[in-house]
Amino acid sequence: MGDPSRHSETTIKENPNGSFVWKPQLTAGCLFSGMGGFASGLLQAGFSIRWASDSDTYACTAFRHRFPDIPLVEKDVRELSVKKEGLSAVQILAAGFPCQSFSQAGSRGGFEDPRGALFFEIPRLIEEFKPADRPALVILENVPNLLYGADGVWFDQVRRALRQAGYWFREQSCWTVNVKDTTDLPQDRERLFMVAASRTFFTHNPFSPPSIAGNGSGTVLRPLDTLVDRTKQGAEDGYLSPGNRYYKMIDKAMASGESDANIYQLRRSYVREKKKGLCPTLTANMGIGGHNVPFVRDRWGIRRLSVDEVARFQGFDAGAELFPSIPLPEQYRLLGNAVCVHLARIIGRACAEILNRGHQ
Repeated sequence: MGDPSRHSETTIKENPNGSFVWKPQLTAGCLFSGMGGFASGLLQAGFSIRWASDSDTYACTAFRHRFPDIPLVEKDVRELSVKKEGLSAVQILAAGFPCQSFSQAGSRGGFEDPRGALFFEIPRLIEEFKPADRPALVILENVPNLLYGADGVWFDQVRRALRQAGYWFREQSCWTVNVKDTTDLPQDRERLFMVAASRTFFTHNPFSPPSIAGNGSGTVLRPLDTLVDRTKQGAEDGYLSPGNRYYKMIDKAMASGESDANIYQLRRSYVREKKKGLCPTLTANMGIGGHNVPFVRDRWGIRRLSVDEVARFQGFDAGAELFPSIPLPEQYRLLGNAVCVHLARIIGRACAEILNRGHQ
């Protein structure tokens, strides 16, 4: 079999005793990179991101702002070429491909939906690499319904496509995980990670879902008020006017709810209280005229969660300047589409352990 460490870069690390050793620097590439949630988590897991690609102009603007040193190809994935773009070989390929057509709340068009069909560009690009240069591991992220939707047909199509590309992959190579159960972030957000292993480098798929006690690091979930700042007035345009019909709906729900300290989510025709100190799943359509908009009450009124607050629930460092000058609705959309950084870090570390076993 091949060596899964083949495409690593080598760096010098100092041992506690003062001596120096060579330590491999693991490498990754990101398709459907968005604003960089996957890239952030993989960087925290110790990977060097060699390249990324996305077709969304605002996502690419935000990615370049956050990662100016990572080569980014802004192009429709259907027009992407390993040779033309000079994409270097990497040990891990990460791809959070579009989920709308697989979501229970979406169209459920599956691979008949052009967005869902973009998945097949992933094995196409993998096969453009020479067999020895293909990623040792492929990490895919989507919604859990992809596993079971269409009576299992969708997942079977993914499985067959990855196997035809030369990878070990089956249902046991998947990890269905909720942010609130695995990290200290109190967001009720369930996702699916799928890991395929190259038959060139492995005799079987060595991945198994990370075994994490409690909610990750052994700490309790962070209280809402450590992520939602009610101590200072928010942006004026984030507040609803008392005469607004949505204000009246939310105010009524808060009056009859468990607590107005909770987050309330504006749905299409009603308001839902999220209890137990949790934030509801943050989606791309919040803040851009769609439903699922999360609202809180503070001493100045009822307002939607700020961009910084949403970023914190997604695991981003809200203390950093996340966005350049792009429209506020697009900032919400990008955050709702992003892979939770903490989950990307966890699965990145699990995959790093698999790859590092080749260096022991």
